[in-house]
Amino acid sequence: MKADFSVEFLEQFKEQSVALRLLRAQHFPLMTSFFHSAFIRHNRRAVPYQELIAMLDYHLSDVAEVYGEQKYPKTARAYIDDWINQKPGYLRKYLPQNSDEPECDLLPDVEKALHWVEELQGRQFVGTESRLKLLIDLIGELVQGTTNDKSLQLEALQQKKALIEQQIEAVKQGTSLGLDDTEVRERLYLVSDISRKLLGDFRQVEANFRLLDKDTRKKITLGGGQKGRVLDIVFADQDVINSSDEGKSFIAFFELLMTQQMRDSLRQNLKQIMHHQLGHEFVSSDELLQHLYSYLLEAGDKVNRTKQQITEQLRRYIEEQSQDNRRILELIRDFEAVAHQTNRPDTPLHLQQNFAEIAGIQASIYPHLSRGLFVPKTPEQLDSDIKEGAQEADVDLTNLFEVSHIDELQLQQQIFTSLDKHQGQVTLAGVLEDYPLQYGLDEVLSYIKLACEEVVPASIDTQQPQH
Repeated sequence: MKADFSVEFLEQFKEQSVALRLLRAQHFPLMTSFFHSAFIRHNRRAVPYQELIAMLDYHLSDVAEVYGEQKYPKTARAYIDDWINQKPGYLRKYLPQNSDEPECDLLPDVEKALHWVEELQGRQFVGTESRLKLLIDLIGELVQGTTNDKSLQLEALQQKKALIEQQIEAVKQGTSLGLDDTEVRERLYLVSDISRKLLGDFRQVEANFRLLDKDTRKKITLGGGQKGRVLDIVFADQDVINSSDEGKSFIAFFELLMTQQMRDSLRQNLKQIMHHQLGHEFVSSDELLQHLYSYLLEAGDKVNRTKQQITEQLRRYIEEQSQDNRRILELIRDFEAVAHQTNRPDTPLHLQQNFAEIAGIQASIYPHLSRGLFVPKTPEQLDSDIKEGAQEADVDLTNLFEVSHIDELQLQQQIFTSLDKHQGQVTLAGVLEDYPLQYGLDEVLSYIKLACEEVVPASIDTQQPQH
């Protein structure tokens, strides 16, 4: 798609772009540093609302030690609420399924701005050779995949076969085909860059699905009472999601990610990179590459759940079409239709109007006549006589006050041993089967503590019980 650099578009884009508003914000240093530490650094797709407030509170304390408390005088909760509620906001607050605690996530444009700030700071190494080879390979794959000439396809495959045979023969004769240090370092930076961009794109894909869901529900609202016509529109949009280029690409990605062969190959190759000196140094300093597969799986699963929620919206719409609540639904649809028509998405911010206003948030009530009559207090009598109690029973309480010491390093070693035994993936039940409990519940809680602190790469499935 060709970018628009006309003055008219850029004037409007300057006011509506969340990324540009972030770069011009008064608290840009605080927001950028906090968003990066809370979401990007550890690849958090979403953070619980209360946890995010606590994280910002600690962050503000660190900033106050350097710049003083007057630099950012508001409370952490006030800043978080401002970043959620102001137009346009920088965070999205929502209530996840099967949970009563709200979560917050970055908007896609905010993540793009953070990556742009990171790129502006420059890179230690800029490689061109590996990207040129990647470009040539992509062009060749595109040509081979779009031609209908079988002879050209066969010729390209024969060339690849001849090149592989030459490499096999060279290895047999003792010639090394390995990469030098510069080529290794260049490809490591390329892998890291592609991984970060891929994970960043998932927020945009999820936002696009939510936007399509919003448009679908808007069509339901403005569609009136003709349920058949509305459902035709809705199911057509559902087909658009699955048949669009973005939808097809995501479905193919998720299917590839879940295959056993791809999972084993990715883990094995990352382990192999760790055996190389430069690879070990690079991966050890890059948290994303250390947990690349789990990060990709988490991001893809979150997008997949968002996609499934659109079907859930259709099911709810059908269930709501009963005679008992039809009149209530008609009033709600009329109210939503007026709300959609009041402020359109293309309306500039300074021209948008408030849809509804309330003069105050509570009523001023003075309950003078509801006060109770005066009742004198009854004086309290304290019995100060000391009575000798019964003789204490001879009970041994030493076991009650014994404190068991659990070695977390030993637990980590047991987890790693179980991971190697079970081909890189094991549940807590599997670890306990290999190493039975010695300290009871305290030991189980220590395992959970290690998982929460991500000392060992782990994920906690609250929906799947273990026995």
